Amino acid sequence: MKKWVQIVMMVMLSVFSLQAGFLEMERQKALKENKLILLTLEKEGCPYCIKMQKDVFGVPKFNQHIAKNYLHVSINGEDPTLPQALHVKYFPTNLILSPRDLSIVDEFAGYSDPLNFIELLDIVYTQEFK
Repeated sequence: MKKWVQIVMMVMLSVFSLQAGFLEMERQKALKENKLILLTLEKEGCPYCIKMQKDVFGVPKFNQHIAKNYLHVSINGEDPTLPQALHVKYFPTNLILSPRDLSIVDEFAGYSDPLNFIELLDIVYTQEFK
């Protein structure tokens, strides 16, 4: 039984390390490209998450506009290995992270129509890089 618990703990630590490493790669890339990180926390089966993917992230013109100033990363917000700061109540939640220290610059919870969402992202980017 002890061995089984050790195996489960090792797997959980490996998953967390992979996520942390993945975010670290995005952080380095964002620093080089003078971009912010847009981290979308989604929940499987969430109708608003699906709508946001379809209406915003799935539309090439919006996706290209976002890519000018942001590195976009989507993750499962219900993953128990996420750091406590990333545990959210509402889905989707979009966190804007500073590439300097991965601190949360701003956050938007729930669905937002494409034009308002893009406008919010533009405002945050402008304020961060004055």
